[in-house]
Amino acid sequence: MRTSFLLLGLTLGLPAFGASPSGQTPSSTSGLASSPPVSEGQAAPRLEVRDANGTLRRLSDLRGKKSLLITFFPRCFTGNCTSQLTSLRDAYPQLQKAGVEVWAVSTDAAGGPKGQRAFRKYLRLPFPLLPDPDRRLCLLFGAVHTKEQMAARMSVFIDKLGQVRWIDKQMSPRTHGADVLARVRTQAGIPAAPSPSIAPPNTAPAQ
Repeated sequence: MRTSFLLLGLTLGLPAFGASPSGQTPSSTSGLASSPPVSEGQAAPRLEVRDANGTLRRLSDLRGKKSLLITFFPRCFTGNCTSQLTSLRDAYPQLQKAGVEVWAVSTDAAGGPKGQRAFRKYLRLPFPLLPDPDRRLCLLFGAVHTKEQMAARMSVFIDKLGQVRWIDKQMSPRTHGADVLARVRTQAGIPAAPSPSIAPPNTAPAQ
């Protein structure tokens, strides 16, 4: 069964989406596509989305506790997407310490040999992947402009108060995790970790 998004109580005048009586999320995205995407400085919509394993993820569960990085990538099992997600994987322990959760979104299906579950297992990712075959979340944040496109490579950072602090559409896939961590630390006023240095040899005091 295909995993689908459930978007509830959207702000900014965007339409709300709920499950139909059959239990399936409506496939139409016409109302959402006609609305401008969420931009920096705006309040993030209230989101409830299911990840590739079917776990319900709520933005409201993070409010006041953690910030959220939603990172969009074009396709599972491709080179730059692998680099993008492994860079976030490697930075994830430090991002968690800095109070940042990560969701990764693509238009791939959840299952199958090239789907998100297989990709997450292959890369040993500690954060969830969210399938968006109907482009609902991608359209909401401007990662696509039509329901035929794959997601653009970009990330959206939502702070603990639910504000969209920044949107990065010019990321370097290989360094994205470290770049996000540095930006988060700068925003929090935390100095960067010092580079390791070699202690000078002991010298006798001058006579």
